Amino acid sequence: MDDYRKIWAGNASSNLADGVTFVSLPLLAATLTEDPVAIAGLSIAYTLPRLLSVLGIGVLVDRVDRRKLLYGAGFSRGALFAVLTLVVLSDTTTLTVLYMVYAVMGVIETLADSAAVAILPQAVPAERLDRANAQIAGTQVVVDEFVGPPLGGFLFGLAAFAPSLLNTCVFLLAALAYVRLRGAYRLPEPQHGGERQRFVRQVREGAAWAWSNVVVRTLIAIGGLASVGYMIPFSYLVLYAEEVLGLDSTGYGLLLSASAVGGLLGSVVAAPVRRRIGYSGTVIGALLVGAMSFAVIAVSDSVWVVGFFLAAYIGHAVVWNVMAASIRQKVTPAAMMGRVGSVGRLVGIGGLSAGAGLGGVLAARWGFQTPFAVAAGCFVLCALLMVAAIAHFRAFEHADESGVGEEEA
Repeated sequence: MDDYRKIWAGNASSNLADGVTFVSLPLLAATLTEDPVAIAGLSIAYTLPRLLSVLGIGVLVDRVDRRKLLYGAGFSRGALFAVLTLVVLSDTTTLTVLYMVYAVMGVIETLADSAAVAILPQAVPAERLDRANAQIAGTQVVVDEFVGPPLGGFLFGLAAFAPSLLNTCVFLLAALAYVRLRGAYRLPEPQHGGERQRFVRQVREGAAWAWSNVVVRTLIAIGGLASVGYMIPFSYLVLYAEEVLGLDSTGYGLLLSASAVGGLLGSVVAAPVRRRIGYSGTVIGALLVGAMSFAVIAVSDSVWVVGFFLAAYIGHAVVWNVMAASIRQKVTPAAMMGRVGSVGRLVGIGGLSAGAGLGGVLAARWGFQTPFAVAAGCFVLCALLMVAAIAHFRAFEHADESGVGEEEA
């Protein structure tokens, strides 16, 4: 478990930098332009390279020593923000530079996240995966939601270069934590033909395996649909908070902080609830909580009610993510972890993009509350998908409780 503590420390450091970045880079962009389209372009610069690179990253995670990928990603992000610090100090920052930073950051972040998920079951016994995933998720909520954003805003107020300088140091600390991993995290390389043939074949192998396994296929489908449901209202949430709830920017920040409390609670209860009612029961229950939360928000304009049920929604999301990660890590062969994970990430990123577009259209045409009802319907469909595959999940749970290997199960 010593390696687990290093993985946890590396994740915590990286998430702190992510929280700082979430606030500080948009603030930096706002000093360069007031054009909302140009600001929105930052999200495109971040998302599009992730979408294009995610399948290749999955192959890389299954080919290369995952420990080296993690510390390489940490050092690379540290170097990226060191360069940005120098650019800001020299007063040569442009939107083009920020677009490039967002693009590179998105690709490296996808690599780091993929490697971290894949390496965890190699470092942690199967019976402790729930707890490990929940601890990592809880830490992420604290540093990414509570600590990072206000710290990023405070540092930017002191000096525009300060957040980037902090991120440089924090990412280097993350890299050093991963350098100290002592386990063997390189998998035997598959023997195929030429390099291109091997790459394409490995991508196909990962996708085919994910499709052939009912449990993983169902989790990926639910993840994609849940991403659509999440982004439908969150794509315009700041406008909803202003127009429906009457909140100013401070109030909006407090609303998000309050919702993050639900995520922290979710990380605490995920493993105990799973032990009591099993994986399938916990996933179905979490998805129904998500549906109920958005359904209530769709018919209420009370800031207190909305705040409570947004917290419930974020709590459900953390529980769902912990359960889905643990199941995938237990079911997926170690040599397939990167590629199968990349298929899920591809579907999830696509779902986020679709939900963002759909949310804007729904809000413009039918008002700010109607999209919440549509999103609630998405989560009801997610729960129905889980119910339809429950026999397969029960078989997985029985094998897991019996200690049966995945090939035997």
